[in-house]
Amino acid sequence: MKVYYNPAYNGFVYTGLTEGQVFFNSTVCNTNSLVDLIALHAGVDFPVASNIDRVLDYYKAMLEYNKANPDNLFAKSFALDEINTAKECLKWRDAMILAGWQPGKNDASERMKVLAGIDENFHSISNGEKLLRITEAVKNGCNLPENLEIITPFDYACFIPAERNLLDAIAKRIGAEKVHANDDLPKNSNNLRKVANILVENKPDAITLDGDESLELLCFAEKKEALQYLSQLKADDYSVWINRDNRAFDNYLIQVQKPTCGSSDKGVSQISELPIVGLALFTRPLNLNALINWLTVPKSPLSTMFRNKLVDAIVSSGGYFNDKCRDCLSNAEDKDKERIKYFLPDISKPEEAIGNEPIKKSVILDYVKQLSQWINANLHMEMNDFEKNHLMGALSICSAMARMLELIDAAEVSYDDLILNFDSISTEIESEISESMVGCQNLISLSSNIASIADSTIWCDFYNPDEQALSYDFLLPQEKEILKGNVWTGENEQKFNRLNKLLPFMLTQNKLTLVTVKKDGTKDVVKDPILIRLEKNMDKELTKEPLSLKQTLDVSTETIEQFNNRHQDEDGTIHFERKDLVSFPQKESFSSISTLIDNPFDYVFNKIIKLRKSGSAAMSAVFTTKGTVAHAIIEKLFAPEKGGSPAAIRNRIDSDFDTVFDETILECGGILLQPENLSEKNVFKKDMKKCVTRLCNLIDKNNLNVVACEKNYENVELPEFSKQKISFNGSIDMVLENNAAEIVIFDFKYSPKKEKYEKWIKNNRSLQLALYKGLVEKTSDKKVNAKAYILLPEVKVITADELKGYIFDTKIDRDGIVLDEMSNSYVYRCNQILNGAIEDGEGIKFPIDAVKIAYNLDTTKNNLVPLDADIKPRNKTWEKTPNKYSDYAFFKAGK
Repeated sequence: MKVYYNPAYNGFVYTGLTEGQVFFNSTVCNTNSLVDLIALHAGVDFPVASNIDRVLDYYKAMLEYNKANPDNLFAKSFALDEINTAKECLKWRDAMILAGWQPGKNDASERMKVLAGIDENFHSISNGEKLLRITEAVKNGCNLPENLEIITPFDYACFIPAERNLLDAIAKRIGAEKVHANDDLPKNSNNLRKVANILVENKPDAITLDGDESLELLCFAEKKEALQYLSQLKADDYSVWINRDNRAFDNYLIQVQKPTCGSSDKGVSQISELPIVGLALFTRPLNLNALINWLTVPKSPLSTMFRNKLVDAIVSSGGYFNDKCRDCLSNAEDKDKERIKYFLPDISKPEEAIGNEPIKKSVILDYVKQLSQWINANLHMEMNDFEKNHLMGALSICSAMARMLELIDAAEVSYDDLILNFDSISTEIESEISESMVGCQNLISLSSNIASIADSTIWCDFYNPDEQALSYDFLLPQEKEILKGNVWTGENEQKFNRLNKLLPFMLTQNKLTLVTVKKDGTKDVVKDPILIRLEKNMDKELTKEPLSLKQTLDVSTETIEQFNNRHQDEDGTIHFERKDLVSFPQKESFSSISTLIDNPFDYVFNKIIKLRKSGSAAMSAVFTTKGTVAHAIIEKLFAPEKGGSPAAIRNRIDSDFDTVFDETILECGGILLQPENLSEKNVFKKDMKKCVTRLCNLIDKNNLNVVACEKNYENVELPEFSKQKISFNGSIDMVLENNAAEIVIFDFKYSPKKEKYEKWIKNNRSLQLALYKGLVEKTSDKKVNAKAYILLPEVKVITADELKGYIFDTKIDRDGIVLDEMSNSYVYRCNQILNGAIEDGEGIKFPIDAVKIAYNLDTTKNNLVPLDADIKPRNKTWEKTPNKYSDYAFFKAGK
């Protein structure tokens, strides 16, 4: 049997076979597979546990050692980060044993002595120990493969000493001539041979190249240009293609409808990390974003429909411990109800969510056990390989979590300790992204994965070299001394890496093409050391002028006019074809109709296309959440059912504020409980205590009584909109009465800035207050005496009516009946959209006397609500006020 052996082989290795040929009685091996091959023929077995199991075994051994030796060298590190400390110590232990360390016999340092003590309770061998045992078996005369011949890519004197010892033992058995470096190398004479000889022998000689094209360097300005060029080549233009990360190359091949070479990705996913993502249940205080992430994983024990409903409830309410979420849980299907107690926080115990108490170990074990059972059941169902591989990874993490929990003596564990240890056992899983197709390139991922002569090779990513620390750099001088002779020296390791990097130079016969780039996206790439060495030998910079795609392909190109995918006119109007799909809602609100007037683009996306945020992306920002919480606190403390007079309200503020604040945070301000927002929550609480006191004083000074908080109106038909056949919904923050039984409307805005609201009042375009006045007067026989914006938490009053206290005096500069104007504007905008036009106009500055937006030009003639605009008389410019809070900014032109 002929074995091509290189410790650096990883994945597909090029052996020079053409289609239809068979690699008869030959194989390629790295160290692990060579050891397995010999073990198979020797009839011996030395099982090596998985990495995660070995780490946990070592972690257990360290726990036992620490109990007996609490002041040992690693005790403080272990206390801070148990699993990662165990991982690092295990790495040292394995490397030193491979280098001849015998725990307890040749300890040269305190570190070795402590590791030797830990080793007394550790009995899980490494691949390195398996190599040592197989070497002993070979020396003792075990069976070897028949007619064994081992061929290394170069002299194995620079291999790891333990690998050399195995090869020496085999050579002693089968003859030195049967274990040798590859002597089947190109014999021709060209520039490539000249360069390869100098690089392999590491000579400083000057290089002068002849006119042949055996060595070619292509330098592109950007990586995407290089990939575009490579995708245009034929698969058989080169015998071997080298590319470390083939995903981007395969994407280009797909675009030009060519066979893909196959690519994979190694990492973690939400599926493989399912047990760790689910630890969101135990965050203290409860982290809403983490909980939503848990509810939006691709596969879950809870049904997709139930999870979607619960996420909507959390996002719309701003919390978990509220009636919306309770209703969602109580209305769940029976299958989900059985699992809720294991896979969701206990909604009946909100006090746990705001505390910082440790979690019962039994509760976490139940979670892990139930999740393991669900994964096991799902593994028997039909699914693709990606899902199955990643579910297997999740199952191994569950197993590791259960083992770790069993090793914890305490009945309770803090969330911080829990997540620190469990985060450390994540397992990367390799998943296929695209498959290798018939007719694709002969592609290898590493320069070392070439085992025989190739006629031609192209190195597609000859830049950003992989840099690794030397394997034994961690050793102390005295440790190196005691292990001398068995340690892989820095000189040999560097030589091993260098020669593997040079294999394409050594084994390519007629043409080697090196492809490099100046930039990968916006980042400058790192020049490969081989290229730096060549430039030094040739005394010139080889990549000074990057090639253009036109130069390289030697084809003519032409400028392609950019396609205006937005169909946008210079005034910002966007045109669309499918007018037949437009359908307007029959119910509107202040927010929707004001968006239609000022930001029709946003209205179309939200109300007609119905493209809306979901999951954690839909969670309100901290500032917006404060506004929601402020409204809810005021609703509870000022509720007229408990007495709407200032005196009654003041009593409730004094007695109930703290309780109401904490309850409301849980119900609709969950984001304020996240660790990064806790200090802000404390400041907010102080601000709100002052706020409700000021608001009560304002009501008292104006001799008002609260008659309703968050007063809801539904399906109200206003006379101004009778022709449009739409009704209105609305919720007025606070409705009050004066001594004459007249209505006063307060609309709360959590904002420190008054300019916008003063501007609305001054320009007589306060749509919200006008609509609320219409709703009140349509549904009752009472007249509205005053209406005002109340800016929280300072309780600044913005109004044109007569109200006492904290008032900014604002005068109305423009005549007009706002509801009539809103009705006309609604018709105008609807007609535009029905005709396939969305008049956006954001980000466009016009001369003040030449505004080209049609709506603005028709405002006076059609009696429309004036657009909200930034008018600068000094600069003589007019610009429509952009919607700073738009969910659709990504889709806008943004000039």
